[in-house]
Amino acid sequence: MQPRSTLLPPTSDGSDATGIGVAASSVGNEVEVGEGSRPAGPDRTNAKVRQVLDAARALFLEQPYDAVSTDAIARRAGISKATLYVHFESKEMLFATLVCDQCRAIEEAVWSAGGPGGDVEAVLRTIARNFMAMLAGPEAISLYRTIVAQVPRRPELGRVFYEAGPKILQARIAQFLERACERGELQVPDPRLAAVQFLQLVAGDIPMTGLLALRPLTPEHVATTIESGIRVFMAAHRPSLG
Repeated sequence: MQPRSTLLPPTSDGSDATGIGVAASSVGNEVEVGEGSRPAGPDRTNAKVRQVLDAARALFLEQPYDAVSTDAIARRAGISKATLYVHFESKEMLFATLVCDQCRAIEEAVWSAGGPGGDVEAVLRTIARNFMAMLAGPEAISLYRTIVAQVPRRPELGRVFYEAGPKILQARIAQFLERACERGELQVPDPRLAAVQFLQLVAGDIPMTGLLALRPLTPEHVATTIESGIRVFMAAHRPSLG
């Protein structure tokens, strides 16, 4: 099981119509990670917290968001509703925590090879393979579908997802690209933009076709998309000779 993360800081006024901002403000101090941040959250070593999160994850994967109630989560977790509210103020807070969990799992999987080092193209290939192994998984796709469906009514959830996931991952890849430029291995005028472009290139149409369930995802298609994306990226940013 991948390590979990927590909620992000609230908006400037500390609240919003969904209640996610209020929930986020109560979970602890921020820990800066690149250009994003994640505060300390519910204690993942607490057995009750783990029971609630595991139960909520299972239910949100099985049913539409609006069909899942805190009563159902408490029943699945085998605890009282009062105990659930000791750790999580609302269903919105619970779901936002699960969103951040998935983002953290993807980020840690991306860097699971021990961190950037060695040949820059080989490292980018490892980053891409790890990223796609998580992004194309059924849990990630299901969670993303739910986020997209809920954002019109709960816009704060979009901010939580973006800041916990894409923003931090893009910042870390940008830092790696900056170091590669300093070593003379790449020429990247705008590392942050290049990080965004890299992730788009190696993902290709996979997120969209997965979201829409247009066709079965095959390892061959993923591998071909990754290799094509890396070739394009390296051709654009390989140092010129002379």
